[in-house]
Amino acid sequence: MINYLSQPNPPECLLRLVALVVLAFGLPASAQKSGKHLFILSGQSNMTGGLKAGFAQTVEDAFGEGNVVVVHHSKSGRGIRFWDKDYTFPDNYRFPGKGVPSERTKLQHGQEYGPLIEKAREAFAGKSFDTVTFVWMQGESDGMRGLGPAYEKSFLRLLGRLKADLDIKDMGFVIGRINDAHMDDPHWTAMREVQVKLAEDANHGVWIDTDDLSEPDNGVHFPKEKYPILGHRFAEQAIVLIRKGSARNANDI
Repeated sequence: MINYLSQPNPPECLLRLVALVVLAFGLPASAQKSGKHLFILSGQSNMTGGLKAGFAQTVEDAFGEGNVVVVHHSKSGRGIRFWDKDYTFPDNYRFPGKGVPSERTKLQHGQEYGPLIEKAREAFAGKSFDTVTFVWMQGESDGMRGLGPAYEKSFLRLLGRLKADLDIKDMGFVIGRINDAHMDDPHWTAMREVQVKLAEDANHGVWIDTDDLSEPDNGVHFPKEKYPILGHRFAEQAIVLIRKGSARNANDI
């Protein structure tokens, strides 16, 4: 019996037949690269529309406008607990000047996650993405309220829930370290350290520095004209993650 596949130049029709059989019976859909990338942007007031615009332009330039989808949801003045329904305050915690968290306060946990995941699911429906990357600019509220000790576990829960709800195995993330507005406050500096640790402990995460974009008159925020630059900076690091393979095939489960 002649083994055509072992010959130097097997018939083209046979090669096509083999390819069809592999696709039909042996090749998972995840191995068929789409060339498309989903970016989920979220956070509090510094995650502005200006940041989104700068981010979107950069990833579109890198991958092509038709190959990227950018989902965006932000809410001013919100701590990470508003994205994490299972959030737990540090032991014996008291809000500065307000006392212990009330039961009503705890009902707020996870309120911003619903709108975020709804947008992400809408973008994900019926599409195949090679990568999904989470972009996070948040932490000012937690830093000012001394909530750094709960932040790491809360962020990791948020990542895990996003992956579970989107039914994906891998998700890269880029986290913006809060700026240097309150370096005399140990809670603020501790928050910055936690954000850096999150990225450096992960093989699929990276953090960006925002200090050079801040100005004294703007406090924890940035001048309006700096937000597109911040978005561009986030996008550059997201692109690096993807090209290094750290944000691996999102559907490879």
